[in-house]
Amino acid sequence: MYICEIYAERKKKLKDNEKMKLPLKTERLQITEFEIGMAESVCRLSHDEDNRRFVPDEVFETVGEAQKIINTIIGWYAEEYTPKIYAVTINGQHIGHIQAVPIGEANWEIGYHIGKEYTGKGYATEVVKAFLPNIMKRLKITKIFGICHAQNTASCKVLEKSGFILEFKGEGKLHSKIQDICRYIYNIAVNKI
Repeated sequence: MYICEIYAERKKKLKDNEKMKLPLKTERLQITEFEIGMAESVCRLSHDEDNRRFVPDEVFETVGEAQKIINTIIGWYAEEYTPKIYAVTINGQHIGHIQAVPIGEANWEIGYHIGKEYTGKGYATEVVKAFLPNIMKRLKITKIFGICHAQNTASCKVLEKSGFILEFKGEGKLHSKIQDICRYIYNIAVNKI
């Protein structure tokens, strides 16, 4: 074996060890990597009224667009400083996603979406609480932000129920526009995961 092959093998093992152990299971849900077969449900769920209003950059007009983004997401799983986006399923059915996205030089932001037909059942809070300790360990971070539109009261409630603390409310940048936002922070030192 050549020396470059030995280093490549070590790097692969290190990356595999740094991955989250999936699927993550909660009482009712699973968090797993995306698969191309989820493209139809990704497209359908992206058309929810709240998703179009609060997260317009995550709306896919066609299944083909959804397939392209899923391919990109799958590629990101093995990279270091890229978004980490995972599917949320119930009984094998895709109902939403959860993600950690790099912001700025060294910070991360949590994001999530549960399809409208599945809201009001506590799924978002359940998945956020399960995801936090695992993704923070994977990324080796001690704090993570939650940033949402100030009128997105459902998202604010999920963050608060999950242990995030409101740090700022007012005008700020969200989805490349200045909007009224709420910026929350989750800190391991405060929450003791």
